[in-house]
Amino acid sequence: YIWEVRDVPRMFEEPKMPERYTVVQRLLLSTIPDWETLSKWYWELSKPRLDAVNPAMKSKVRELTAGLTNRQEKIDALFRFVSQEVRYMGITIENEAPGYEPHNSSLTFDNRYGVCRDKAALLVSMLRLAGFEACPVLIYVGPKKDPEVPQPWFNHAITAVRNEDGSWQLMDATNENTRDLLPAYLSNRSYLVAAPKGEPLRTSPVVPPEQN
Repeated sequence: YIWEVRDVPRMFEEPKMPERYTVVQRLLLSTIPDWETLSKWYWELSKPRLDAVNPAMKSKVRELTAGLTNRQEKIDALFRFVSQEVRYMGITIENEAPGYEPHNSSLTFDNRYGVCRDKAALLVSMLRLAGFEACPVLIYVGPKKDPEVPQPWFNHAITAVRNEDGSWQLMDATNENTRDLLPAYLSNRSYLVAAPKGEPLRTSPVVPPEQN
């Protein structure tokens, strides 16, 4: 394939303008057939790490959810543990789990620290131990992605749990001091749930004005 462009006007930067690549002509290429393929790829990459649980994790899940009958209360309790008791810190060697791959959930649990993908994976594992359908999520903190061109460039990892109506509830366990499961800065962002059957690219919800 050959693309040829001539006489393209110069782009002049303006203060506080959007990212340059979102306002000029661009050509996007991908060898990935669809977003569902990418979703399944990240699920398969993460699953061995999500399955790496230990008896201490199972005991902690039982402790945190004991006496709770409300579904959301259980989710909140597990979220608070991972967000507040597991530090955001990356000091394990990268060649154990390079790039997007998280470390074993049991390692993050025992160490009580990890980077975003580690904390996201730990929360997924603990939610699954509690009986919830939970999955890791890749999200892009920046301009929204082109829905027609699947590509694996994301810069943050969070967690999703399946709601009873089939939708996804998003939560970011790296945010240690928020009352909200999903901080406002992650509103209106492109995200991809990593699931066994594959999921499409979605956009995170915007906080309603009355809740701001």
